[in-house]
Amino acid sequence: MPLYALAIFLGTLFAFYQNQLPDLYWLSYLPLLLLLGWYLPTYRYAILLAASYLWASGAFHFHLEHRLSDAYNNRDSLLRGIVVDIPHTGSGRVRFDLRIEHIDGYSAGQPRLLRLSWYQTAVIPRSGERWQFEARLRRPGGYLNPDGFDFEAWQFGKGIDGGGYVRRSPHNRRLAEASPANIHGWRAVLAESIGQNCSGCAHSGLIKALALGHRGDIPSAHKRVLQASGTAHLLAISGLHVGLVAWMAFALGRGCWRLGLHRSGLARAQLGSLFSLTAALSYAALAGFSLPTVRALIMLTVLLLALICRQRVNLLQSFSLAVIIILLADPRAAGSASFWLSAGALLVIGFAQFNRIAGLSRWRQLIALQFYFSLLFLPLGILVFGQVNPAGFGANLVAIPVIGFAVLPLVLAACLLTGAGISSAWLLGIVDRLLGGLLGYLEWLLDGGLQSVFSTAIPGWVLLATTLATCLLLAPLSTGLRRAGLILIVVCISWQPERLGFGEYRLDVLDVGMGTSAVLRTREHSLIYDFGPGKPGFSSADWTLVPFLRQRGIAAADLLIVSHVDQDHSGGFQSFVQDLQPARLLSGTPAELAERYALAYPVRSCHDYPEWTWDGVRLRFFSLAPTGLSRDTNNRSCVLLVEGRHRALLPGDIEAARETQLLRDHGRGLAADILLAPHHGSETSSQLSFLRAVEPAVVIFTVSRNNRWRFPHAGVSARYASLGSRQYRSDRHGAVTLTSTASGLAVTTMRQPPRRIWRRW
Repeated sequence: MPLYALAIFLGTLFAFYQNQLPDLYWLSYLPLLLLLGWYLPTYRYAILLAASYLWASGAFHFHLEHRLSDAYNNRDSLLRGIVVDIPHTGSGRVRFDLRIEHIDGYSAGQPRLLRLSWYQTAVIPRSGERWQFEARLRRPGGYLNPDGFDFEAWQFGKGIDGGGYVRRSPHNRRLAEASPANIHGWRAVLAESIGQNCSGCAHSGLIKALALGHRGDIPSAHKRVLQASGTAHLLAISGLHVGLVAWMAFALGRGCWRLGLHRSGLARAQLGSLFSLTAALSYAALAGFSLPTVRALIMLTVLLLALICRQRVNLLQSFSLAVIIILLADPRAAGSASFWLSAGALLVIGFAQFNRIAGLSRWRQLIALQFYFSLLFLPLGILVFGQVNPAGFGANLVAIPVIGFAVLPLVLAACLLTGAGISSAWLLGIVDRLLGGLLGYLEWLLDGGLQSVFSTAIPGWVLLATTLATCLLLAPLSTGLRRAGLILIVVCISWQPERLGFGEYRLDVLDVGMGTSAVLRTREHSLIYDFGPGKPGFSSADWTLVPFLRQRGIAAADLLIVSHVDQDHSGGFQSFVQDLQPARLLSGTPAELAERYALAYPVRSCHDYPEWTWDGVRLRFFSLAPTGLSRDTNNRSCVLLVEGRHRALLPGDIEAARETQLLRDHGRGLAADILLAPHHGSETSSQLSFLRAVEPAVVIFTVSRNNRWRFPHAGVSARYASLGSRQYRSDRHGAVTLTSTASGLAVTTMRQPPRRIWRRW
């Protein structure tokens, strides 16, 4: 069974991460493959791998056919559906998921689930209600950057077929209240009850997360503490919580058997399993049957049904069967971080049993198990979250018992009281104090120097080999595997990241939507040119630039440049204001930048900044005389020239007047191999005379999809084409990385290649 599960997993994984799905007619070979697998046992594993690949590919075809049609992208549509989750409020909007019943005029495979935002509204739809909206719909999309969060993959895994926002319209109205039989309506009632009974609680958001799986009300400060301490998995319904509830119900069932239910004719384990399965199903319903809880429920059901049917329970066999069922039911699980974490947790438990920790006392078992989790989850944590949590061992050692044996039972008891119409305020007050004490302990650990360490980009093979080496080193001496583990760990340690040579540089132009953000790195130094868009409550830098810097091991760039104060270039700067060193900040509009962010110090102008050299790479700004300063912030942008093995010109949002001035003052000195298109490719910039002076081999347009200005302008693109420039656009190519070395100029993009089946742009 484990080898069957491995074959199915590898086939599904290959289908998920392939560049293009095979034609559907290949699915007709599936019955033949299964028949061959039955009669040719020698080749059964290879045949099963191929069959699972075809099955998963067919399933992905089905899911992709329901994604929003191109014909409806960026178009207003009238639609009806049911709100299927607790809406999230904040930043002047309400965000909710709508299970679609009908879209007017839609003829293709209709989307099943849309994620909509409703701005500046006092009306908050309730979970389970049926609504009609007029909405501007959009295909699934998101930023795509090196080591950044792949929002498109997340949407595909969650079954979100499109998004958009609700328009102001008389058509927007509630069609029906939540049905009494609708689980989402019950969840909305419970959420409101928790809010009322816990109105004075400081941790009501965490309580809702534990009770209902709704994380939208957790304050950002609490999220930071949980993420930094490696305990975020404990404060939202996951496989661990379903398992804890099942374990408590199993113990309750065994106790009830002793108190008289033995007359039912069921054995203790059977009765406990029935209690456990009922409790796990109920708890998954509270979470709205979210995909992580459904997957955990499937794994648990396989194990409990074996006990109910009085079959011998083998953890590895049960786990393998559960993996097979999950992947056959929904192959998208292969790309889900929650699936990897749940599967990894069960494998760690199995490995601990293999190392015979069952003979230890309960507390020693807990300590040993947490030790295995902390050590073996280290590579997986780097792969999934890009960080190492030194506080994780001490944090989870306390947090797991507190959450599992105190907080979670009390939260569930409060839900039962609420369902019975009894006030649970006093119970939720106890939970609030327990959570306050737990967060205080986690903050104490972090303040003691156990802050998260963000890892630099490490190849997947190194992480996989490190995990395998750790398992071999922890194996019992009798297996004789430790020598192999030592050899493998030496191979992993010997890996070193590639370093740039003298005079070489790497320029990463990030995908931040309608805005600009770029990072320049030489062998030992780095600078940031612009920070992308942002506003209070949202900053593209938090989603793109900050993770990029962390994964590259850049704690603080040597120089921060805000080309000019406009929102699409400086908005993300708010994420850096708190820890900023003033000497590192330059801007083309220094006074306006200092005023916008209420800086307590003057900002230095880039226009009179002297040229400098980093590791053989020369950098300088094309100055703008004080008499040339105008009220137009675009033309006061910092224009940066990078000279290494190749030349790169970063001109901000300059327009025709500044281009003419640069052409007059510098002429052929503007020549560059790489050009960041001025003003995103607007019609008021990129004059042909300026482009002839620069003569770029590569031009990058930093734009968003379907932007209202229709940048880059068709005429501008034609000018670059006439010069033979290779054109890249962040809306089509994602982030663009340009590496200048002695061997030439290399250009790579995030979208092409590699393609992915969920990236349809």
